[in-house]
Amino acid sequence: MSRQDRAIKVIGTIDMTPMMDMMFMLLVVFIITVPSLNYTTEVNPPDMNTPTTIEEIENKSVLTLSSEGIIELDGRVVGMSSLVETLREVGELRPGVSLLIVADGKRPYEEVISLHRSASQAQIKNIHLVTQAESGK
Repeated sequence: MSRQDRAIKVIGTIDMTPMMDMMFMLLVVFIITVPSLNYTTEVNPPDMNTPTTIEEIENKSVLTLSSEGIIELDGRVVGMSSLVETLREVGELRPGVSLLIVADGKRPYEEVISLHRSASQAQIKNIHLVTQAESGK
């Protein structure tokens, strides 16, 4: 038998072990990552109790969002488009003012956050979210 005859030897099988290892690894990776692909989170603002009441806060201004979506600042109706400028004027006239945001629980939380964002843009430093006290405590 010559050297050429020994060198040419055909293998007719495929080793499946590396392919199965790769498939198992991909399966494990997807099983771990798929549950974390939930992009939305339900946020419900908590009900809290505090020893400080609204009446005890000095130099306050109350920003109210009614159930109909009407925005009022100290009893005056204010449009969302002019809210930043109005809050900026309040901050200039009353330095150190504490802004209390009172919103109806039926309004989307995004609207409350937009009120907070407007107050931040107006350079109001003391912003408080007013919540209803939990009953029975």
